[in-house]
Amino acid sequence: MAFYRETPLFRDFGISHVNKNQVINLRNQITPKVKQNKSSDHHEFIKSVTSVTLFTHHPSSLTAKNQSGSSENKIGGWVNMAEKLMNAVWYNSYGGGSAGLKENHNNSVLTLCLIFEDDILRLYLLQHVEIPVPSPTADEILLKVEAASINPIDWKFQKGMMRPFMPKKFPFIPVGDVAGEIVEVGSGVKNFKVGDKIISTLSVMLCYVDQGVAGGGLAEYAVAKATSTVARPPEVSAADGASLVIAGGTAFHALTVTGGIKLDKTEPQSHILVTAASGGVGHYAVQLAKLGNTHVTATCGARNMEFVKSLGADEVLDYKTLEGSALKSPSGQKYDLVINCTTGIPWSTFKPNLSTNGLVIDLNPGLGSFWTYLVNKILRSKKKLQPLFVSPNVEEIGCLVNLVKEGKLKTDFDSRYPLTMAEKAWAKSMDGHATGKSSFIHLSSHCQKSKRLLRKPDRWMNMAGNLMKAVWYDSYGGGSDGLKHVEIPVPSPTVDEILLKVEAASINPIDWKIQKGMIRPFLPKKFPFIPVGDVAGEIVEVGPGVKNFKVGDKIISTLYSLFCHVNVNQGGTGGGFAEYAVAKATSTVPRPPEVSAADGASLVIAGCTALHALTVTAGINLVTTQPRTNILVTAASGGVGHYAVQLAKLGNTHVTATCGARNIEFVKNLGADEVLDYKTPEGSALKSPSGTKYDVVVNCTTGIPWATFEPNLGPNGLVIDITPGPGAFWTYAVNKITFSKKRLQPLIVIPNAEEIGCLVNLVKEGKVKTVIDSRYPLSMAEKAWAKSIEGHATGKICAVRHIFIVKKKGTGSILIIP
Repeated sequence: MAFYRETPLFRDFGISHVNKNQVINLRNQITPKVKQNKSSDHHEFIKSVTSVTLFTHHPSSLTAKNQSGSSENKIGGWVNMAEKLMNAVWYNSYGGGSAGLKENHNNSVLTLCLIFEDDILRLYLLQHVEIPVPSPTADEILLKVEAASINPIDWKFQKGMMRPFMPKKFPFIPVGDVAGEIVEVGSGVKNFKVGDKIISTLSVMLCYVDQGVAGGGLAEYAVAKATSTVARPPEVSAADGASLVIAGGTAFHALTVTGGIKLDKTEPQSHILVTAASGGVGHYAVQLAKLGNTHVTATCGARNMEFVKSLGADEVLDYKTLEGSALKSPSGQKYDLVINCTTGIPWSTFKPNLSTNGLVIDLNPGLGSFWTYLVNKILRSKKKLQPLFVSPNVEEIGCLVNLVKEGKLKTDFDSRYPLTMAEKAWAKSMDGHATGKSSFIHLSSHCQKSKRLLRKPDRWMNMAGNLMKAVWYDSYGGGSDGLKHVEIPVPSPTVDEILLKVEAASINPIDWKIQKGMIRPFLPKKFPFIPVGDVAGEIVEVGPGVKNFKVGDKIISTLYSLFCHVNVNQGGTGGGFAEYAVAKATSTVPRPPEVSAADGASLVIAGCTALHALTVTAGINLVTTQPRTNILVTAASGGVGHYAVQLAKLGNTHVTATCGARNIEFVKNLGADEVLDYKTPEGSALKSPSGTKYDVVVNCTTGIPWATFEPNLGPNGLVIDITPGPGAFWTYAVNKITFSKKRLQPLIVIPNAEEIGCLVNLVKEGKVKTVIDSRYPLSMAEKAWAKSIEGHATGKICAVRHIFIVKKKGTGSILIIP
């Protein structure tokens, strides 16, 4: 990234139309602030300065940005859609790297930022142009860009490596791989409609801003060909979708088309080498190769060896060692196929490591590659090198999307940046040492509040430059409408804490009851508040003092011990409605491969409540050796209820259950001996069809009075109310005072690691299962929230990769997936 020293100002920026006296005055204002703030709150200082230090190429004055974004210059072919303007980033000449993104244009605004780097104050010039939103033509769609992914080809265009073919005109908005939501369709588009979530590749021929074309992905809106677009299912996040196009498409094409590898286990084993396996194309190539019957050797830097092993590679070489630079397989394998994702390795290094008919596919071919290709052709060599350029097509993109949806392929992100940090992302891509992909996450207007978190970074840390998506609310009430999507720095674990990448989060009624203010002033203690406490994921960082877990472990945890509030002064960590979260190691248990992330996240509050109610409060043994116990479970198709039925049936029990008519068969399949429709007279009266009196009632619903329970209880019958209101506590007190043998026990459960671990083992052994009612991506958190409040889900509601699981009154689990 290009930084500029504070002096001499004009020479460094090359701005000749700024009034010198104004700049001197500005510098005089800055100098005392620098001395005052140098060792204190730099972010606060930066924010205060950037709000006033704006230059334009004309007129020659210091000015604030024109909020209307209007310009006297008309750009041919652009349509001001509903009077809307959009932010974009472009360059208007070859070369310049990340600094080249800052060249001024007659309708652009240059922002002068002050940044501390190595205790030196540097001036940093950003350019973000504000231009009208483009309009789609006949067979095109207009999308609101939610994520865009940088590939090496993007900055190679800028370097002029494909001139005069690309760019054909300047200015040029780069980046072709995007994901987003359709906001307008052209007249000839039949397969898509407004509101569809999509993934697309933008024609590089359409990324310059002239003659009515639409520009590339470094903008808030972009136009794409409908024929280059595929639908994006909820299970695939925008960032995953944008990353798949060129990087995933290249790996897929190289392996299956050029290399002839089948992504199944039906053919004889092939020995494959993937170089630069921790990069964008490489990390996809390893995963895709392992879907077939292959032995994969991979090269990468020492710091990424564990990461590449986690992708499935059988052998990993550090490319800086002698063995790694020679590409020699530790097991002595000769390679049938090499996917070469790097540069600088000569044919003489590849050749001795190839099998008799070995093929090297060079994804970054230079002149030497084409020369080797020709020589091999002329000599009819059985060992070959094939230069490869891939143009993504919708069939291959669709195949990759399905693999991600099925959980067979994942994207690892090195870093994520908002559009305002385009230069930093551009420079990181050019640096060439990213692990996985770099992507842009575009912020909408309701996300801007999150910028406040950058001001005091004592608790929140921008981990390797990463930002994360999250959903929070900043006041009591509001239901699903009160949730706000934000982008904030990734938190950092302290002593005895772990940082996990959230793969699944489960919504429980307690989550929206907290929002309603039902346990104020205890929770939330502070606003804004990221909700949801039940999560499953992978550890990406461990704090000091953590002994039982390490990076890469799959885990299940409850976050409520940290109260989920986002307070940068007090060190709050946030809940599960985010891409990353901090958890206490003491509230965390390992997740074995037999237990999915969705199952794990669902177990925590719902499963623990059912387990605790039956085994601790009621004293039921989950074995068949004790005398038979008659149990009633109300709302048995819901989150807690569907676990309670299954757990009860592990013991010597007769289980009667209530639910809605549509879920009767579902509850019977869980093991219930009798099932009542709660809307019928018998169901509302809780009368067992066999005339059984209940020894234990696990009451998972509300609104049933003690007068209905009491006549259905055995002599020492116990009602365990897991959603107690004031009436439940009154009944409990009266029973105590009157020494009644029939009792009601209010129960509020705080999950603990021992009970979570017990449930995990039961799921692992196949004795307990989670039923998912519905799954949502993080981008649809409001819908999952509303569904949970509505109270008629079957099983759990869940968000996956992100998965949010919502435990509901109606039935099992609902799942959310970013």
